[in-house]
This record gives sequence, structure tokens and C-alpha cells, in this order.
Amino acid sequence: MKVLSRQILKQLHFLLLCILTALCTNAFAGQVTVAVTNNFDYTAVELKTQFEAISGHTVNLIPGPSSAHYNRILQGEGFDIFLSDDSERPGILEANAHGTRFTYASAKLVLWSVDNRRLTPDLLTEKDFHLLAITNPRLSPFGKAAQEVLEKLDAWEGIQDKLVIGENIGHTYQLAISGDVDLALIAYSQIVYGMYMQAGSHWQIPDTYYTPMEHQGVLLTDNPAAQEFIQFMQSTRGQQIILGNGYLVP
Repeated sequence: MKVLSRQILKQLHFLLLCILTALCTNAFAGQVTVAVTNNFDYTAVELKTQFEAISGHTVNLIPGPSSAHYNRILQGEGFDIFLSDDSERPGILEANAHGTRFTYASAKLVLWSVDNRRLTPDLLTEKDFHLLAITNPRLSPFGKAAQEVLEKLDAWEGIQDKLVIGENIGHTYQLAISGDVDLALIAYSQIVYGMYMQAGSHWQIPDTYYTPMEHQGVLLTDNPAAQEFIQFMQSTRGQQIILGNGYLVP
């Protein structure tokens, strides 16, 4: 009977440790299903990628309008986390014992054009444009903020004939990038991606012009992996990702 050399034994021992580590990682790996509002989906992908790399868990992102996600949750859809673009819907869900809410970001509003042109408040007050897209103020916090900005500039009543109403913030952006309108009031996060900026021109609206757009989420289950994902979002690295994509953090 041959005696295995010490070097071979070390290699076998290392291989066994790798197998056991992989088995343990797989045994404790979890699945997280996240319903995420459209305007946060790009940022959520970056959070998902880094979280999966360090945790071993898998995150399934389901992007869509916050209103649609909210209705699906009320109908019993099995999400672990809901990342909304407002605080109203998460507040209602928490009040009705659907989960625990948390604040993960605040959005900023910009006036944006796909064309390279100088954008100023005077452009809105003097109606020096063809069409302006905003999101429906009755359905979206971005639409409410856009209306507040125009009212602050005493321009709301005078530009009704130039307004095009987007169904949601993603649709509003599409109206502008397609050239259907020459201006849009959209989320800053839609035109900034870390080091990169969407082509065109923008004017970042002063935050005193509109009510802060706090984004809240809801932890809907007791899934430990979901709790870890929220902890990662609130960690220093998670907040760096959120800030880098054009949001404020709590």
C-alpha cells in the first residue's frame, strides 16, 4: 500500500475545504425578490450585483411603476421587499400590517433637454420652448414636484397648452429622449450614472422649489436574505452607490 506524500495530503485537504465551503455557502444562500420602482432600477441592479458578490444570495429584481407594485402587493403578490418612489404607499402598507418601512433615498428633480442648450428658469417663465413633459401630478411624486416648481415660477397656469403628461417618470423621460418634446422635468437619477452623464443639457432645480421626494421601501417578509439586502443598501458602500446615481441618502 502506497503512502500518500505530505504535499498530496495538503492538496486533498485544501480541496476538501473548498468543497465544504461551497456546500455551506449554497446551503445558506437565499433568494430575495424585490419590486423596485422604475426610476431606481438602474441603481438597484448595481446594488444587486455587489450584494450578490459578497453575500452569496440571489436578488430577483422586478422593475415597474410603484402604483402597479402596490396593487400587486395588496393582491397578495409574494415580494420580499418593495422599493417605492414615494412614502405614501409604504406608509399605508405598514399601517395595515403588510410590513416594516424604511427610507432608502430621496430624489432630485432636473429640467432636461436632449439638445445642447442653455436651460434656465427664464426659459419656463417666458415660454421659450415648444413642449414640456412632466409626469402626471395625480399619480407621481415627480409630477407633484414638477407642478410645484412651475407654480413657484408663476408659470403653471400660463403653460398648460405646452404640457405633455407622462404616465410615469420613465415615460416622461422617453418623451424627451425621443424628441417628442424639447424639455422635460425628470429625476436627476435618470441622466447620471456614476461618472457618466446623459448627453444633452440640464438645470438642477433648487430643492427649495418643491417638496422633498422621499423614497421609502417596505420589508414585507421575515426572509433573512432580504434583511441583509436592506442592511447592505444602508451600509457605507450601498449609500455610495445610491449617491453616485443621483440620489440623496438619509
